[in-house]
Amino acid sequence: MGTLLFRSQIKTRPDMVVVNELTLLDIPQHHREVFGVKKLEFWSDHLMSLDKAYLTDLKGKIKKAGCELLNFQIDTSPADRTPYDLATLDEERRKAGVEQVKKWLDVAAILGTKSVRVNPGGARNSSVEQSIKSYQELLPVAKAKNIIIVAANHSGIERDVDKHLEIVKGAPGLYTQPDFGNYNNPAIMYDSLAKILPLAYVVSAKVSNVALVDGKITTPQYDFDKCVQLSESTGFKGVYIMNQWGNIPQGLSTDEIGKWMVERIKANIKA
Repeated sequence: MGTLLFRSQIKTRPDMVVVNELTLLDIPQHHREVFGVKKLEFWSDHLMSLDKAYLTDLKGKIKKAGCELLNFQIDTSPADRTPYDLATLDEERRKAGVEQVKKWLDVAAILGTKSVRVNPGGARNSSVEQSIKSYQELLPVAKAKNIIIVAANHSGIERDVDKHLEIVKGAPGLYTQPDFGNYNNPAIMYDSLAKILPLAYVVSAKVSNVALVDGKITTPQYDFDKCVQLSESTGFKGVYIMNQWGNIPQGLSTDEIGKWMVERIKANIKA
């Protein structure tokens, strides 16, 4: 289970005001007690601090809850939370992005994560070759820290599934993280997922907009069950990381959505 579903409850600054507050320090025990899950995913933007004392405390909370950090999503620079771009044709910016990700790898190593999600790069003024070059520079650094790098179909150059596959195949040791919720065109999403699933390390079982129909949770943008079934049909045997990003109806709690996702995945995976 990830942290994106709980983004409205997670303080990332001391002055933030939230309802039903959770912090990353709370998440391991919360996810263990409420959902019965042991494998966690954190989003880099949810960290309150990059101080070693805070990171060590967070790692201790993970261990105390009987959990492990499976994946760590890296979306921005650790210094100012601006996006990095590993595929940009601006070589200086590309190099800067690589260095920013390396700093996050140091953080990820302290937390003890098994893998990190590193974005392939933007869709404009970019190239597959630049993205591959960046991953080739990052993979040995990650390997030395016993960390696997995954590339999700997130929001950039990799939204083109053929470019995504070219990048992953061009950087040996890189895996995909198929994300149910990140293809904008429903007409191609299932075929696109089918192409990247065979190279998956983990699957992001994400729900986008949530609706209530006759008191039951539904996912109007795409068939969540079908996505899980598709993953199973390709032989995926790894972990489904549950997340949500989109609209949530008033009166429906994040815990209720999380429990629904657990239920639907259990109903659709093969024994």
